[in-house]
Amino acid sequence: MATMQPFSAKLFHSLLIQCIAEERSPTDAEIDSVASKIWQDSHGATTGQDWLDVARGSDAHVQMINAARMAFGCHQGAVAA
Repeated sequence: MATMQPFSAKLFHSLLIQCIAEERSPTDAEIDSVASKIWQDSHGATTGQDWLDVARGSDAHVQMINAARMAFGCHQGAVAA
């Protein structure tokens, strides 16, 4: 599965609204995209590290995926640290 690149806040909010309006769970790619945006706006902006360079399964990766799941209101399937 290809990882989506970070996107603007406007598209970020649009994606969240779309999933809620359609009453559907987000795809793994959508969760990864939101995690990427959260990373970009927080840690990535200060460290310069790209989301694609964050090791899958690392504490930082797990935290961002869980934050994205929470943004979507998904508590099941959260990744444990």
